[in-house]
Amino acid sequence: MKVKPYCGVCLLNRGIKEVELATSDPDLQFKIVKELIKMFQEKFNENNISAHIGTYRDRIIKKLSGCKDPYAEQKRLSNKIAVKFLPFLQKKLNSLKDPYKRFRFAVLASIVGNSIEFHIEDQKIELDSLEQLLKQSFENAEKNLVKDDIQDLFNLLKSKKKVLYLTDNAGEIVFDYILINELYKLNKEVIVAVKEKPVLNDATIEDAKAAGLLELSVKTNSKVKIITTGTDHVGIILSETPKEFLEIFNKAELIIAKGMGYYESLSGEKLPTSIAYLFKIKCRSIAEELKKKINDYVVLLKRI
Repeated sequence: MKVKPYCGVCLLNRGIKEVELATSDPDLQFKIVKELIKMFQEKFNENNISAHIGTYRDRIIKKLSGCKDPYAEQKRLSNKIAVKFLPFLQKKLNSLKDPYKRFRFAVLASIVGNSIEFHIEDQKIELDSLEQLLKQSFENAEKNLVKDDIQDLFNLLKSKKKVLYLTDNAGEIVFDYILINELYKLNKEVIVAVKEKPVLNDATIEDAKAAGLLELSVKTNSKVKIITTGTDHVGIILSETPKEFLEIFNKAELIIAKGMGYYESLSGEKLPTSIAYLFKIKCRSIAEELKKKINDYVVLLKRI
């Protein structure tokens, strides 16, 4: 998905917010922002992709500030807040016996978790209001689901054995646990991919551990396997991705991709297999691309 002119406001504003997290030194902040503007002059054009520009932006911030993980505290607290919802999620799942209803609830829960993202121009959330936002999101989940390919995805899964699950954010990955575990209960082998290095508030191995996924991998004898993409990308830049991950990506029987970054970076690519995009629309550009509204939920299956 190509960048839109108004993406520039969000990309730069988000960068400035991240700079403020990375360093409190005003002189260094100014230096980094000037470098960001130089990069935008080179990279911000109609042939580029927002997620790719976001990747270049974050590399500049981390390199010049010396801060490897500006969102570290936000990620830690997001995981802590998300874990509070696990008893509710498990209780709800236990009340459902029909496999499709269980799967549908797990998918919706994972999209509710996709609300956990900071400093987006069209979605203003703060940590102190996050728990309330998630509660309200669960209440409105079915109503907010405006692109609903869940039944088609469930039917397609019947013919698939191995699923590649691309995670998005910390905190959100706790909600992903519910869906990943449900996929396992549907007798699927699930490869869960987190980011190798910090980027924004995306999940890394540490967040997978906090969500209980490493423990789940042990319990399932690695039928649920946790790996990294080998990257620090917003979404993914296939041309930069290590061959080890690309081999897994290209051999997947089905890909489930969480978050707008993966939609931005993969929707225009020729992919080797079917892919299901699961996310909450949090910006104008994607809302207009899909002819939907901000805050709408999307389950979009692209069959190959």
